[in-house]
Amino acid sequence: MKRILLNILLITILLQGCSMIKIKITVSDKRNPKPQSIELPNDIIITTWGTVKINKKEWFPSSFMIEAQGKVFYIDPLMIGETTPADYIFITHAHPDHLSIKDIEKIVKEETLIICPKNVAKKLSKYKIREVKPDDILNLDNIKCEAVEAYNLNRVFLWIKAHPKSKQNVGYILTIDGTKIYHAGDTDFIPEMKNIKDITVALVPVGGDNLTMDIEQASNMINTLKPMLVIPMHYDPEKKENLINFKKRVEKSIQVKFME
Repeated sequence: MKRILLNILLITILLQGCSMIKIKITVSDKRNPKPQSIELPNDIIITTWGTVKINKKEWFPSSFMIEAQGKVFYIDPLMIGETTPADYIFITHAHPDHLSIKDIEKIVKEETLIICPKNVAKKLSKYKIREVKPDDILNLDNIKCEAVEAYNLNRVFLWIKAHPKSKQNVGYILTIDGTKIYHAGDTDFIPEMKNIKDITVALVPVGGDNLTMDIEQASNMINTLKPMLVIPMHYDPEKKENLINFKKRVEKSIQVKFME
């Protein structure tokens, strides 16, 4: 019984990001030396810097930069290289592989607006903040931003969920000149996703481990939403068989792009 209680305590501390647990995030030596980009219609460019190492584990994160209409947007910036300052920074939740104050400091300027849920806003009080919760809608320089639900149905241990609905973590849908980019955040395939329509690009976690969707959930979710393009994120790039199986499960009409 004591061992079970100790395990519960350790998991709870880890999921709450307590400083007692040291999480070291570095650039992976397997990272592509150049940032990878993909160009969408209407001169929209999505860029990622690629693989990081979290403690000893290789990890493709949920970190992206989007350039559109002369503006620069970042979502969950993590271990980014030399780059352009941000007009807007979107943070999905407070876990250290999504909220990196060190990276925010690299790209923030006086007028940068950080969009984030309440539990992140508490950690960024010195910056210009717009707090959001699921179902909030913002208009940012004629770009529509929708904050959407992102949470776990599966438990990590006993009753503990890595991303409980009560935290009000979010994903984001950005609509730019009719192009809709959906960054799901850390989430399972939840009922609210069935209300999401007309997505052009979906940035979707596939790593599983009761932290996010696994490849089966993620492919079912993508086949339900039917975006034109899906970019997997939040996974171990060394598990190549998972990525291959994910692509096989996705309908042929949907393009799958790996940006390691």
